[in-house]
Amino acid sequence: MKYKILMIEDDEIIAQIYKNKIADEGYEVEFAIDGETGYDKLVSFKPDLLLLDMMLPGISGIDLLKKVRCEDEFKDLPIIAFSGDETNDVLVEAKFFGASRVLSKGEFTPSQIVARITETLTICAPRKEEFVIQTLAEWLPPDSEPRAGRVLVVEDDPVIMTLVKDIMEEENFDVVTATNGREAYQILNSDNNFVAGIFDVNVPFIEGPDMIRHMKTEKRLMRIPIMIMTSDESLRVQAESFSAGAAMFITKPFTRASLKTMFHTIVNERIQV
Repeated sequence: MKYKILMIEDDEIIAQIYKNKIADEGYEVEFAIDGETGYDKLVSFKPDLLLLDMMLPGISGIDLLKKVRCEDEFKDLPIIAFSGDETNDVLVEAKFFGASRVLSKGEFTPSQIVARITETLTICAPRKEEFVIQTLAEWLPPDSEPRAGRVLVVEDDPVIMTLVKDIMEEENFDVVTATNGREAYQILNSDNNFVAGIFDVNVPFIEGPDMIRHMKTEKRLMRIPIMIMTSDESLRVQAESFSAGAAMFITKPFTRASLKTMFHTIVNERIQV
């Protein structure tokens, strides 16, 4: 029995391209071009995974996602939200409301999206005993094996936290989170197994630069590179962050691509030291 994929996408040309590509890889595929039709097909087709565009006429992708996640029948359904919105704000919202994974159309080719579908099904969906899949290494990009290390993210804004966590996991890192400086301090006191950290400047109790200063006094922590992020673009804050020992500084809002590039820079520099 094949895995069943339902795709809801309002651009019929794009939908047909994706449908053909997904079908070529051995899946049974149905698609709908609006939220209402998509929901009806969801109920009748009963897919193993839903590929959901966020920008739909009528019922929006976000509203449909909320509706589906409130129903017992679909609360555990793997859902990949995807969008062509260059700001990716809608994908942050989708992750918050229960998407299993979020993908930007501009950053992934149809083949790469199929690889993400396969990965998500492998992790989330019940096994179809009659469905023979190629080895995971043949389906997934190289960065999916093995895990690249652990990252400590300290951020009190849940939306930003969700975005950063999603980006890091997409880059194959395991993520440990803290919503304030005291929590981060407690984590670091018992655990130094991190390849890097991403700290917001203004978090409760102990701010990001002060946390870095503490880490620089501890031999077991001083080699962990830290990226500072903040919405304050002033030279004073940047200077204070670098003076404290930050390896990189990024201002909010940032793009997924810029965070990935800057983060990999500090991790690679750490490895080369």
